[in-house]
Amino acid sequence: MNLILIGCEWAGKRTLGVEITKWWSEQTGVEFHPPPSIDFHDHYTVPHVVHNEGHDHHKEQSEKDILGLNSGLLEHFQRYQIEYHFGRGFAESGELWNIDWYYGDAVFAPLYWGYGRPGEYADRREMRKHYDEEVMHTMPDTILVLIKATPDTIKSRMSEGKSLFPERHAATMFKAEDAEVVLGRFQEEFENSLIAHRFSIDTTDSTVEESLQEFITKVETHLTPADRERMATHN
Repeated sequence: MNLILIGCEWAGKRTLGVEITKWWSEQTGVEFHPPPSIDFHDHYTVPHVVHNEGHDHHKEQSEKDILGLNSGLLEHFQRYQIEYHFGRGFAESGELWNIDWYYGDAVFAPLYWGYGRPGEYADRREMRKHYDEEVMHTMPDTILVLIKATPDTIKSRMSEGKSLFPERHAATMFKAEDAEVVLGRFQEEFENSLIAHRFSIDTTDSTVEESLQEFITKVETHLTPADRERMATHN
Protein backbone atom coordinates (compact mmCIF):
# COMPACT_ATOMS: atom_id res chain seq x y z
CA MET A 1 0.00 0.00 0.00
CA ASN A 2 1.56 3.26 -1.18
CA LEU A 3 0.10 6.26 0.65
CA ILE A 4 0.34 10.03 0.52
CA LEU A 5 -1.45 11.93 3.29
CA ILE A 6 -1.77 15.65 2.63
CA GLY A 7 -3.41 18.60 4.33
CA CYS A 8 -3.21 21.72 6.44
CA GLU A 9 -1.33 21.70 9.71
CA TRP A 10 -3.62 20.67 12.60
CA ALA A 11 -6.03 18.84 10.28
CA GLY A 12 -4.90 15.59 11.88
CA LYS A 13 -2.75 13.97 9.19
CA ARG A 14 -0.02 12.84 11.59
CA THR A 15 -2.42 11.71 14.30
CA LEU A 16 -4.35 9.69 11.74
CA GLY A 17 -1.08 8.51 10.22
CA VAL A 18 -0.08 6.96 13.54
CA GLU A 19 -3.44 5.16 13.73
CA ILE A 20 -3.16 3.93 10.15
CA THR A 21 0.29 2.56 10.92
CA LYS A 22 -1.03 0.78 14.01
CA TRP A 23 -3.93 -0.69 12.04
CA TRP A 24 -1.66 -1.81 9.20
CA SER A 25 0.70 -3.49 11.67
CA GLU A 26 -2.26 -5.43 13.05
CA GLN A 27 -3.27 -6.48 9.53
CA THR A 28 0.17 -7.49 8.28
CA GLY A 29 2.34 -8.19 11.32
CA VAL A 30 4.87 -5.42 10.64
CA GLU A 31 6.33 -3.76 13.71
CA PHE A 32 4.53 -0.66 15.00
CA HIS A 33 6.66 2.26 16.20
CA PRO A 34 4.67 4.58 18.52
CA PRO A 35 5.18 8.37 18.69
CA PRO A 36 7.46 10.26 18.64
CA SER A 37 8.34 7.90 15.79
CA ILE A 38 6.16 7.91 12.69
CA ASP A 39 6.40 5.38 9.89
CA PHE A 40 5.71 7.95 7.20
CA HIS A 41 8.35 10.01 5.45
CA ASP A 42 7.43 13.28 7.11
CA HIS A 43 10.43 15.51 6.53
CA TYR A 44 9.35 17.86 3.77
CA THR A 45 7.97 20.78 5.79
CA VAL A 46 10.54 23.45 6.64
CA PRO A 47 12.17 23.49 9.14
CA HIS A 48 11.35 19.81 9.76
CA VAL A 49 13.47 18.38 6.95
CA VAL A 50 15.24 15.56 8.79
CA HIS A 51 13.82 12.05 9.08
CA ASN A 52 12.92 11.06 12.65
CA GLU A 53 14.78 7.75 12.67
CA GLY A 54 18.56 7.45 12.51
CA HIS A 55 19.42 11.13 12.29
CA ASP A 56 19.12 12.22 15.91
CA HIS A 57 22.78 13.26 16.06
CA HIS A 58 22.26 16.17 13.65
CA LYS A 59 18.49 16.74 13.59
CA GLU A 60 18.38 19.73 15.95
CA GLN A 61 21.32 21.53 14.33
CA SER A 62 20.21 20.79 10.78
CA GLU A 63 16.73 22.12 11.38
CA LYS A 64 18.23 25.35 12.69
CA ASP A 65 20.63 25.63 9.75
CA ILE A 66 17.94 25.04 7.11
CA LEU A 67 16.31 28.33 8.09
CA GLY A 68 19.47 30.18 7.07
CA LEU A 69 19.48 28.95 3.46
CA ASN A 70 18.66 31.36 0.69
CA SER A 71 15.46 30.50 -1.16
CA GLY A 72 17.32 29.24 -4.23
CA LEU A 73 19.38 26.74 -2.29
CA LEU A 74 16.36 25.70 -0.23
CA GLU A 75 14.48 25.02 -3.48
CA HIS A 76 17.34 22.77 -4.63
CA PHE A 77 17.39 20.90 -1.32
CA GLN A 78 13.65 20.36 -1.29
CA ARG A 79 13.68 19.17 -4.89
CA TYR A 80 16.38 16.66 -3.95
CA GLN A 81 14.25 15.39 -1.04
CA ILE A 82 11.19 15.01 -3.24
CA GLU A 83 12.94 13.32 -6.16
CA TYR A 84 15.02 11.05 -3.94
CA HIS A 85 11.82 9.32 -2.85
CA PHE A 86 11.04 8.37 -6.43
CA GLY A 87 14.14 6.14 -6.36
CA ARG A 88 13.88 2.53 -7.45
CA GLY A 89 14.08 1.15 -3.91
CA PHE A 90 11.13 3.25 -2.78
CA ALA A 91 9.11 2.79 -5.97
CA GLU A 92 9.45 -0.99 -5.92
CA SER A 93 8.89 -1.43 -2.17
CA GLY A 94 5.10 -1.35 -2.44
CA GLU A 95 4.92 0.53 0.85
CA LEU A 96 6.06 4.09 0.31
CA TRP A 97 4.24 6.24 2.88
CA ASN A 98 4.61 10.02 2.71
CA ILE A 99 3.05 12.99 4.46
CA ASP A 100 2.64 16.00 2.13
CA TRP A 101 5.66 15.06 -0.05
CA TYR A 102 5.58 17.34 -3.14
CA TYR A 103 2.06 18.54 -2.35
CA GLY A 104 3.42 20.33 0.71
CA ASP A 105 5.91 22.15 -1.50
CA ALA A 106 3.13 23.19 -3.89
CA VAL A 107 1.18 24.78 -1.03
CA PHE A 108 3.77 25.97 1.47
CA ALA A 109 6.78 27.00 -0.66
CA PRO A 110 5.12 30.01 -2.37
CA LEU A 111 3.51 31.07 0.90
CA TYR A 112 6.36 30.68 3.38
CA TRP A 113 9.62 29.49 1.81
CA GLY A 114 10.25 32.08 -0.90
CA TYR A 115 10.18 30.02 -4.08
CA GLY A 116 7.94 28.10 -6.47
CA ARG A 117 5.35 30.80 -7.13
CA PRO A 118 3.22 30.61 -10.30
CA GLY A 119 5.29 31.62 -13.32
CA GLU A 120 8.61 31.48 -11.47
CA TYR A 121 11.46 29.04 -11.98
CA ALA A 122 10.45 25.66 -10.51
CA ASP A 123 6.79 26.69 -10.22
CA ARG A 124 5.59 24.18 -7.65
CA ARG A 125 2.06 23.93 -9.03
CA GLU A 126 3.49 22.83 -12.36
CA MET A 127 5.94 20.51 -10.63
CA ARG A 128 3.07 18.90 -8.74
CA LYS A 129 1.58 17.88 -12.09
CA HIS A 130 4.95 16.53 -13.22
CA TYR A 131 5.38 14.49 -10.04
CA ASP A 132 1.80 13.20 -10.29
CA GLU A 133 2.66 11.91 -13.75
CA GLU A 134 5.75 10.21 -12.32
CA VAL A 135 3.69 8.60 -9.55
CA MET A 136 1.19 7.28 -12.09
CA HIS A 137 4.04 5.89 -14.17
CA THR A 138 6.11 4.26 -11.43
CA MET A 139 3.58 3.65 -8.61
CA PRO A 140 0.09 3.76 -10.18
CA ASP A 141 -1.50 2.08 -7.15
CA THR A 142 -0.56 5.05 -4.90
CA ILE A 143 -3.45 6.32 -2.76
CA LEU A 144 -3.74 10.06 -2.12
CA VAL A 145 -5.69 11.05 1.01
CA LEU A 146 -6.61 14.65 1.80
CA ILE A 147 -7.09 15.23 5.54
CA LYS A 148 -9.07 18.39 6.20
CA ALA A 149 -11.13 20.30 8.77
CA THR A 150 -12.88 23.67 8.93
CA PRO A 151 -10.77 26.81 9.40
CA ASP A 152 -12.31 27.37 12.84
CA THR A 153 -11.38 23.82 13.85
CA ILE A 154 -7.80 24.33 12.69
CA LYS A 155 -7.53 27.57 14.66
CA SER A 156 -9.09 26.01 17.77
CA ARG A 157 -6.74 23.01 17.70
CA MET A 158 -3.77 25.29 17.18
CA SER A 159 -4.83 27.43 20.15
CA GLU A 160 -5.28 24.38 22.39
CA GLY A 161 -1.89 23.04 21.31
CA LYS A 162 -2.63 19.37 21.93
CA SER A 163 -0.44 17.28 19.66
CA LEU A 164 1.35 13.95 19.46
CA PHE A 165 4.25 15.90 17.95
CA PRO A 166 4.46 19.13 19.97
CA GLU A 167 7.99 20.05 18.86
CA ARG A 168 6.91 20.04 15.21
CA HIS A 169 4.03 22.36 15.83
CA ALA A 170 6.02 24.65 18.09
CA ALA A 171 8.43 25.44 15.25
CA THR A 172 6.02 25.41 12.31
CA MET A 173 5.85 28.39 9.96
CA PHE A 174 2.10 27.89 9.56
CA LYS A 175 0.00 30.74 10.93
CA ALA A 176 -3.57 30.46 12.18
CA GLU A 177 -4.67 33.40 10.04
CA ASP A 178 -3.62 31.45 6.94
CA ALA A 179 -5.93 28.51 7.66
CA GLU A 180 -8.49 29.38 4.99
CA VAL A 181 -5.81 29.92 2.34
CA VAL A 182 -3.87 26.74 3.15
CA LEU A 183 -7.00 24.59 3.35
CA GLY A 184 -8.14 26.00 0.03
CA ARG A 185 -4.81 25.37 -1.66
CA PHE A 186 -4.63 21.74 -0.50
CA GLN A 187 -8.21 21.24 -1.70
CA GLU A 188 -7.29 22.74 -5.06
CA GLU A 189 -4.24 20.52 -5.52
CA PHE A 190 -6.25 17.47 -4.43
CA GLU A 191 -9.05 18.19 -6.89
CA ASN A 192 -6.56 18.75 -9.72
CA SER A 193 -4.47 15.70 -8.88
CA LEU A 194 -3.69 13.18 -11.59
CA ILE A 195 -3.50 10.35 -9.04
CA ALA A 196 -6.31 7.93 -9.82
CA HIS A 197 -6.81 6.49 -6.33
CA ARG A 198 -7.83 9.24 -3.94
CA PHE A 199 -10.32 10.27 -1.29
CA SER A 200 -10.69 12.82 1.50
CA ILE A 201 -11.46 12.65 5.22
CA ASP A 202 -12.93 15.57 7.15
CA THR A 203 -11.88 15.37 10.80
CA THR A 204 -13.87 18.41 11.98
CA ASP A 205 -16.48 16.54 14.00
CA SER A 206 -14.87 13.10 14.17
CA THR A 207 -12.91 11.35 16.85
CA VAL A 208 -9.58 9.82 15.88
CA GLU A 209 -11.18 6.37 15.94
CA GLU A 210 -14.01 7.53 13.69
CA SER A 211 -11.53 9.01 11.22
CA LEU A 212 -9.56 5.75 11.22
CA GLN A 213 -12.71 3.75 10.53
CA GLU A 214 -13.54 6.11 7.68
CA PHE A 215 -10.06 5.56 6.27
CA ILE A 216 -10.39 1.76 6.55
CA THR A 217 -13.76 1.84 4.78
CA LYS A 218 -12.64 4.14 1.99
CA VAL A 219 -9.24 2.53 1.39
CA GLU A 220 -10.77 -0.93 0.90
CA THR A 221 -11.56 -0.45 -2.78
CA HIS A 222 -8.04 0.86 -3.48
CA LEU A 223 -6.05 -2.03 -2.00
CA THR A 224 -3.95 -4.06 -4.41
CA PRO A 225 -3.98 -7.87 -4.69
CA ALA A 226 -0.56 -7.82 -2.99
CA ASP A 227 -2.00 -5.80 -0.10
CA ARG A 228 -4.89 -8.22 0.31
CA GLU A 229 -2.57 -11.21 0.16
CA ARG A 230 -0.39 -9.78 2.93
CA MET A 231 -3.44 -9.18 5.09
CA ALA A 232 -4.87 -12.65 4.43
CA THR A 233 -1.54 -14.37 5.12
CA HIS A 234 -1.22 -12.68 8.50
CA ASN A 235 -4.84 -13.15 9.55
